[in-house]
Amino acid sequence: MAPANAAAVVHRALLAACLILLVLGGVAAQRGGGECVPRLNRLLACRAYAVPGAPDPSPDCCSALSSVSHDCACSTMGIINSLPSRCNVAPVNCSSA
Repeated sequence: MAPANAAAVVHRALLAACLILLVLGGVAAQRGGGECVPRLNRLLACRAYAVPGAPDPSPDCCSALSSVSHDCACSTMGIINSLPSRCNVAPVNCSSA
């Protein structure tokens, strides 16, 4: 893959991650998870570290990640895991088995 194409792919992946965080924040707020929204929005500090080959996360990213409660993280992951079936897309299986 040419460097320009790789940069475009990374840019699109980061944009998609940002949009997902904003959408999930809105969904969490609608489900009574209003305390999740500001914490999920702070995760935008991690966007540069959510791609293969990225350096170690910044202190801002680590602080944002540590501020997300277990309940907020689990409800967000539940929403993310439900998206493929709601979009009629095959689920992603990341196990190495």
